[in-house]
Amino acid sequence: MNILSLHPLRDEQLETIKTACPDAEIHVAKPSDCEPYLADTEILLAFGQTNLAPILPNAPKLRWVQALTAGVDGFIALEAFRTSDILLTNVRGIHGIPIAEHVLGMILCRTRGLLTAYDNQKSKQWKGLRGLDELYGKTAAVIGLGSVGSVIANRLKAMGMTVYGIKQSMSKEPDVDKLFQPDALYELLPAADFVIVTLPLTPETRNLFSKKAFGVMKPTAFFINVSRGPVVNEADLSDALRTGIIGGAALDVFCEEPLPADSPLWEAPNLLITPHHAATSPRYMERAINVFIDNLKAFPDTAKMKNIIDKERGY
Repeated sequence: MNILSLHPLRDEQLETIKTACPDAEIHVAKPSDCEPYLADTEILLAFGQTNLAPILPNAPKLRWVQALTAGVDGFIALEAFRTSDILLTNVRGIHGIPIAEHVLGMILCRTRGLLTAYDNQKSKQWKGLRGLDELYGKTAAVIGLGSVGSVIANRLKAMGMTVYGIKQSMSKEPDVDKLFQPDALYELLPAADFVIVTLPLTPETRNLFSKKAFGVMKPTAFFINVSRGPVVNEADLSDALRTGIIGGAALDVFCEEPLPADSPLWEAPNLLITPHHAATSPRYMERAINVFIDNLKAFPDTAKMKNIIDKERGY
C-alpha cells in the first residue's frame, strides 16, 4: 500500500507504521510538495482542516483518508470528496485527557481568580481577591457527550459537581447525573453554572449558541467552547458578555483562526482566550498513529475499522 502523510512523522513513528504493515511504502510531504506522490497514493494522512481540492483530482487511487484530528469539517466541505466512495476515519478518542484538563484549568481560573492574582503579582500588588468560589456542588452541562465530553464529565464529577449531559442517543454514563437529548437544550441551560461545548460542527450545530441560548442561561453562567468556532455566534457571545447576560466565557476555538486583531472578542469582558491548543499534548501524535495503525491492520475490512465518518452527517 502507498501511504502519504501530509504531516511530519518522526523516525520512530514511521518505523511503527512499517512494522505494522511491512509492505507499505510511506512518503511524507507538505501539501505544497506532495504532487509527485499523489498518482500512487492509496492512503492519505492529514489534519482535518487540510484543503483536499488540489489533491483529490491528482490522486486517482486514493481509497482512504485518515484524519489526524477528530474534526473533519475541512475535508467534507469539499463536495467532490463528501460524495465520493473514499473512506474517511478520524482519531476520535485521543483528545479527552488534554481537553478535559484544559477545561478544568479554565474553570479554576474563573472560580479561584487565578488570572487576577497573576496580574496583581506582575504589578507587585498584594490584594485580597473578591468573588472566589468553589466547584463543589455546582452544576455543569456538557453539550456533546462523546469521547471528549465523557472525560470532561468524569473530571468535573470528581470535583463534586452535578453533571448533566446532552447526547444524540441515550446510554449509560457513569459520571453523568442526568442525560438529555439535543431537543432538551433549552430545558437544560437554565440549570447550569458551567456550560461546556464539545460538539462536532454540522449544519444542525452551526450557530447553535446564539442570542437565544445565552438568554436562557443564568446571569452568572460561565460558557466554554472547546469544539468548533462556528458552533457559537461570536457577535452574540460578545454582546452577552458586555451586557452581563452571562457571567463569563472561555474560548479555545473561533470562526476565524488566528483570531483577527479587530475581533471584538479581544475586548470582551470576562473572556479567557486560548489559541486552539486545548488538545495539545506531547503524546498527541503517538496516540493518533496508534489509532491509524489499528485501522491499517484491518483495512480494507471496514467492519473491523473504527472511527469511520459518515461524510454526509459530518461525524
